[in-house]
Amino acid sequence: MREIRFHGRYGQPVAALANKVAAAALTRGKYAQVFESFAAYRPGAPLEVTVRVDNEFIRRRSANASSPDVVVVMDNSLLPVTDVTRGLKAGGTIVAAGIDRAALGERGRGFQFVATVTDGDRQQNLLQALEELL
Repeated sequence: MREIRFHGRYGQPVAALANKVAAAALTRGKYAQVFESFAAYRPGAPLEVTVRVDNEFIRRRSANASSPDVVVVMDNSLLPVTDVTRGLKAGGTIVAAGIDRAALGERGRGFQFVATVTDGDRQQNLLQALEELL
């Protein structure tokens, strides 16, 4: 099973992008789950969305203690206030736009890093990067 956790802020298309990843997996004949996890409904509030994809039926139903293979950072201003690497599996991958590995500091050690292009359609660039990781 592959698990992807998206980090963003309320008002950004975080859930929409997660649902597109799940839909792409479903069209390939895989099973998928999407869990939204957020605090207050206020613009700018941090939120997380977890996507699970597998070739087998997924029986796990909670995203509370996720251990993702991939973390997607959609808003780089979250880096100082949220540990985006929390629970990330050893050797896991961090996907982010507009930053380099140095922005993660010590938290980025031991993980792979994929920087996506910020030009053009940012969502499409993230989707293409995730296609290669699934």
